Amino acid sequence: MDDEAIEDLIAELASLNTLAMTALQAIAKTQTDPKAFLAKVLEDGSAAMEKTNYYSLPKERRAIVAEKAKARFADAITSIRL
Repeated sequence: MDDEAIEDLIAELASLNTLAMTALQAIAKTQTDPKAFLAKVLEDGSAAMEKTNYYSLPKERRAIVAEKAKARFADAITSIRL
């Protein structure tokens, strides 16, 4: 992958992350208990990631990538300020 493709991928991931975080914050603010809503999002999202099959990765790397993804997801959800 060349530098421009890597930059494009990073830009795409950054924009998707911002979109998701902004949407979750807005949705949480409409809930009776926003913190409980975000806790449920965290719980459900973590459970979904445990079921994800990263089949395009070598088998010996799948668990490592899954743990990294779960950690980043948890960091993202817990960083939402209401």
